[in-house]
Amino acid sequence: MKKFIYAYILFALLLTVNAAPFQLNKRAITFVTCDDTFPSTVLNVKIGSDHPESKKNESFEVSGKLTYEPIVKDITVLRIEYSANGNTLGDIYDQVFSYSVEPRTPFNISASDVPTPELPDSYMLYVYVGEYDRMEGFFYESACALATVSGSS
Repeated sequence: MKKFIYAYILFALLLTVNAAPFQLNKRAITFVTCDDTFPSTVLNVKIGSDHPESKKNESFEVSGKLTYEPIVKDITVLRIEYSANGNTLGDIYDQVFSYSVEPRTPFNISASDVPTPELPDSYMLYVYVGEYDRMEGFFYESACALATVSGSS
């Protein structure tokens, strides 16, 4: 009987140790400020699922305060971009704000049905708030958050 108990404990221990590496792949995605360009502007990003799945739509909740720039209705944009090895994956998602907010005032925006491209094992996920300058042809970032995701295919 003692041998059976020891064998059972050993078996349970082996299963627990064997499952540990798989739990590392299921860590929640953590967003950080992109760089020192926006040190006082922090975006809080929540994703509908822990890891986006290839070719399935995802939802995002983004909140924060822009330190210097206002959010201008129908001009300021929430931008979501997937990237790997310096290349954009799929199409960039843009959604204009439907309201205006003064600088240093909290805002919150939801983006549902954001398309997810075919994802490699490791990629970057960028979330921006800013404006697209049509005359100059570039996107001016007021705030940026990024997450490095690995082991999610």
